[in-house]
Amino acid sequence: MNSPISNPYCVEARYTEQRIPQFRDNVLISALPPIPSDEQLADELFEFPVFSVAQRDWPTSERLCMVAELAHLLRPLQRHLNLARAFDTLIRTGYSRRGIRSKEHIQTYQRLYDAQQEGRAFPSQMKRSANAQLSSALVGLPGTGKTTTVRRIFLRYPEAIIHPDGVVQIPYLHIECPHDGISVKGLALSILRKLDLLVPDAKYLELYKPSMAAEVLLNHCARALHNHYVGVLVIDEIQNLRNAGKTKVSLMAALVTSSNELNVPIVFAGTNKALKVLGLDGSVARRSCGAGFPTWDALSRSDNLDEPGEWEDFISSLWSFQWLLKPVSLDNVMSNFVYECCQGIPDIAVKMFMCAQWRGMLDGTETFSIETLAAIMSNELSRVAPIVDALRTGDTDALCLYEDITPPEFTSLLDDALNAYEGVRQRGAALTAGNPALVPRVASILVEAGISEDRAVSMASKVAQEGKAVGLVEATSAALKLAKPPASVRGKKKSVDDTAEVVELAPDDYRNAIRQANERDTTTFDELVAMGAARPLHELLGYV
Repeated sequence: MNSPISNPYCVEARYTEQRIPQFRDNVLISALPPIPSDEQLADELFEFPVFSVAQRDWPTSERLCMVAELAHLLRPLQRHLNLARAFDTLIRTGYSRRGIRSKEHIQTYQRLYDAQQEGRAFPSQMKRSANAQLSSALVGLPGTGKTTTVRRIFLRYPEAIIHPDGVVQIPYLHIECPHDGISVKGLALSILRKLDLLVPDAKYLELYKPSMAAEVLLNHCARALHNHYVGVLVIDEIQNLRNAGKTKVSLMAALVTSSNELNVPIVFAGTNKALKVLGLDGSVARRSCGAGFPTWDALSRSDNLDEPGEWEDFISSLWSFQWLLKPVSLDNVMSNFVYECCQGIPDIAVKMFMCAQWRGMLDGTETFSIETLAAIMSNELSRVAPIVDALRTGDTDALCLYEDITPPEFTSLLDDALNAYEGVRQRGAALTAGNPALVPRVASILVEAGISEDRAVSMASKVAQEGKAVGLVEATSAALKLAKPPASVRGKKKSVDDTAEVVELAPDDYRNAIRQANERDTTTFDELVAMGAARPLHELLGYV
């Protein structure tokens, strides 16, 4: 096995003494970071962009990038601390039942081997434990920061720990279900792929081919999880299992069985639609609650910045990061308006705040107003309008339809803002009619386009004198229009009656009927009958 130093995910174990009795003499727990206090936990979760008032004088291009840093902002609230504490307790309590090469650990290997011999993923007779199950669920609205918070919490732990005897311990494994659903085999392959990344020289995907039967592959996956002492398995975006067809029932059963058999806690994370998936199996539903995991709803507010609730704590922290030359102050009116726009969903609030600053920088106002925020919700963030409206009205049916809607990505929002003010992105956009460099720059481009130098200078000078074009691209386009010959003026098209000669037709020519119908204001059929070229239907049928 390669040295852990050559693997960026693997660290050498360092042990700390445990005071809690059930955690003592357990190297799996001793190798974890010490249990932090609430203050330490908040500091570790805290993530704000680097900001100073002097940055407001930086060029617009640099300030645009600084605003984009708000995408990573995390202001720890009590819910974040509770979730971090729940995960830490879940991992340590799960490890308290396990030990490196313990008697129970070896017995699990034997049961998995026996199941493999029977062609099963797990033993037909599962061992029963008197201990309470530790699995749980993290369910809530999209955009409230569930996945971001989980990832941030897991940064506290090494991804892989190698012990002196060569055992590689994986404190957590975070797997996301793809949007189009996942099968039993797909889940097993995702887990093996992640283990290959974390464990030096594992090569599980070379050992266990995707062509293997799902039961066999899941058995190998279970042994790999057991072999590396996975502390907790997080199945994220669990609501996507609704797209997995008939396999979702068997997959959920497999997850529950693996939790029972391996003593690996499982946390199901997803939107409120995940509740329908978790309800597929009664045992899954029972394991989807408890273990101290909070429901991840929208932020609650007090409507008063002086007596802040979750929302007021969050918006006050966010509001201090303004790179505009004319920053906007936060009062109760502004706070409540932003809340009404996003209904307490932090992701929407952050993106709206970023768009407001980008607009102010790009349109030159260097500020924003309530009207600006309303316009952003109607344009850049129009995608989330259905879920915001459903939250505002409390329409549960609409929430079931729209709860998976998420705002656009931050990069997409920045592109939209720049496209709205395209001149900022154009090379030479700062060249105006009064700039002496405008005429020679435009003239040089016209010469490259094949126009003579004297004519190019003349055309560029005329555009500069008019003073309407702003920027190099717009000025060049205006000059090129001068190079086009004037369009020929066509006279009014004469009517057919004025130009066409009247053609003499034979008496029995059917076209006479059309001409006479126009002249006499009758129908073409009537004229055809008069000519004897057509007969009424009753005569043709013999009813004279």
